[in-house]
Amino acid sequence: MAEGKKRVGDVEIWWEDFGERSNPTVLLVMGANAQAIFWPMPLVDALVEAGYHVVRYDNRDIGLSTWVDFAKQPYTVVDMARDAVGLLDALGIERAHFIGASMGGMISQQVAIDHPERLLSLTSIMSSPAGPEDSDLPDMHPDVQQAVAKMATAADPVDATIQMFATLAGSRAPFDEQAFREGFMLGVERGGFNPACGHGLAVGASPSRREKLGDVTTPTLVIHGDEDKILPLGHGEATAAAIPGAKLVVLQGVGHDFPEPAMGEYLEAILSHLKASA
Repeated sequence: MAEGKKRVGDVEIWWEDFGERSNPTVLLVMGANAQAIFWPMPLVDALVEAGYHVVRYDNRDIGLSTWVDFAKQPYTVVDMARDAVGLLDALGIERAHFIGASMGGMISQQVAIDHPERLLSLTSIMSSPAGPEDSDLPDMHPDVQQAVAKMATAADPVDATIQMFATLAGSRAPFDEQAFREGFMLGVERGGFNPACGHGLAVGASPSRREKLGDVTTPTLVIHGDEDKILPLGHGEATAAAIPGAKLVVLQGVGHDFPEPAMGEYLEAILSHLKASA
């Protein structure tokens, strides 16, 4: 296992890897306001045990990667897709299986559109192809809207962020605030929590990918929980419908999270997809 930072354009990207570098690479692309260390270790370990080289990284504006003043240097999902490809270049990796969660799924979809030669496969988890113009897709639940609004004005941004994540859990497993807080504080302690992170603004400034995804030929798996409150199931269905040949797996009782009771289903779907895409 190694870690470090690589210069990609005008930002530095923190990365970490697991497993043998001679094995096919899986690039884990995390979602908005979340650090790379929040990828579930059972998923990372299972990928390594299955014979993959796993790379996870902090997106720009979070974690140990470069933080950006969004007002002065606005960016979009397209820019973040270039970050992902630039990191592969810096690490000397020609192609990878992309697994993206939430905003990370959007980034991975954009890579499939702009740089299809760099993907072995695409797995888009609890994500969306949508832009602001896609008014036909369902809005986030009012509980999430209120929690997101509180993050912008909270006296304690860490607590407000944790409470926002609490609204995202499905009924399969109750939200364990103490365990989540302990894990979240690991990110805070590594110096990686950015209360002014512009990821939400970047997603809002990015156009829809639905039409362009119709030209994607990368083998694609879409995983979505049926109780997702921030990107309801219609977003996952739209992703799968937009990409020719994409497979949709719907997880019952799962929200916008990786609950332990559903980890076996996540792993079964992902590992089967990677094997079929070799």
